[in-house]
Order: sequence, then C-alpha cells, then structure tokens
Amino acid sequence: MAGSAYAAEPTWKLTLEENFDGTELNPNIWNVETGKRRDALNSVSAVDLKDGKLVITTFTDDQGVTHCGFVTTRKKFFATQGKAVARCRFNVHPGTQVAFWAQSPTYGKTDDPAQAAEDGVEIDIMETTGLMQGAYQYALHWGSYKPKVIKSINRKFPTPVGNEWHDYGVEWDDHGYRFTRDGKVVATETKCPGSKVPQFFLFTSESDIKSWNGERPQEGYGAKDKSTNIFEIDWLKVWERVPASK
Repeated sequence: MAGSAYAAEPTWKLTLEENFDGTELNPNIWNVETGKRRDALNSVSAVDLKDGKLVITTFTDDQGVTHCGFVTTRKKFFATQGKAVARCRFNVHPGTQVAFWAQSPTYGKTDDPAQAAEDGVEIDIMETTGLMQGAYQYALHWGSYKPKVIKSINRKFPTPVGNEWHDYGVEWDDHGYRFTRDGKVVATETKCPGSKVPQFFLFTSESDIKSWNGERPQEGYGAKDKSTNIFEIDWLKVWERVPASK
C-alpha cells in the first residue's frame, strides 16, 4: 500500500517513487553526505536500508564521536513547484533534530528575501527534535542564513505522533505552500514567496552538544546497535505539475 493514497492527479506527473527496496541506495538519485556538521559527524555508518525502509540512526561511538545521517538528492534529483510526500516514523533524543526537507542550490544567492522565488527556499516539511517529545513542526526559511537577512516562519503540531507512521507532505506554487499530513492539508503559508526554482530533497539527522534541539546526554546516545535515536522513512513520492493543454 506504499503511497497508494497519493495516486497522481490528472494535472500532476509522478517523477520519483522511492520505496527503499534492496540493500543500497540508488546512486543515480541519492547521496550520503559525510563530514563534520554541527557537533557531530555525518557518516555512512548512520545510514541503512532495512526491510524496505531508509533508517537513520544517530549514535555515539567508543571514541565519543556522535554520528548522524545526511541523505540527499543534491545534484541528482530536483522538483520545481511540485508536491512531495514521505511516510516517516521517528524517536528523537535531546540534542538531535531530524527532518524531511527540500532545499535549493541557489538559496540566498542575492541575500534579498524579496527574491526568494528566484533564489529558492528552505522547506522543512517535517522537522522535530528530542525536546518536542514526538511532536513536530514545519518551517520555511528564505532570503539568506545571515541573522539580519533571514526570514522564517514555522508552526508546531503539539500532538505526539513520532512513534506512529504518518505521511508528511508539501505542495508549493506561486501562491505559497500547503502542508499535509496523511493526505489532509493541515496548514497553508502565503507569506513566504513560492519557490520557482529546482529544489532537492533531504532526510537528515543533526546533533549538537547544546542548542535549540536540546542538550546531548554526556554519555552520548550509545553504540549503533544500542541507540534508539532513530529516524525511519518508508517511502518518498514526488510529483511535478503538467501544464494544462491549450
């Protein structure tokens, strides 16, 4: 039944259907990015395919290094004014944030929030931290990441849903963004310009010693086989609009 509730409408074209089958990510679509980020290390060891799911496990090795997973379609797959839905489940500990999001390679190019439609927007479709205790939020960021330039808007959904499978999505166009959960629109945002440029997709975990996502336990999260700091993705579907016939 993966994604069956989201059969493409007549005005949409399904451009990606990823069910995470097999033992390895498709290298034509996905990157596992590595290197230091925040107070952790993006690592291939944090990323697995298990039982038809993408599993990102945030863990701490015996040297005290915390490993995170950063899985993206950067430089490989994009959608322009489209629709994306992923089925996710999560159990997140303090000091960690996980997210299903979209980004533009040209984000912040002009440092002008008024040009966000042409520069692109950070679209956090589903984002949560250990402090949210199973709740989540969406967020939009545009303009730049510079403190005096960045514009942001978000909305939190306080009901704990993390331990259950849910479908999180967004549809965007010139008029703004419509966020969905389980196929129903839960919020509409029109203050942020609708991105008109290609956006790539990300499933990520990130960790700080102490930040807005909470404080990491001094002992870390345990070895990989012991950590319960887990983000699971069952499937991802992406559509783009098909222009109406003249």
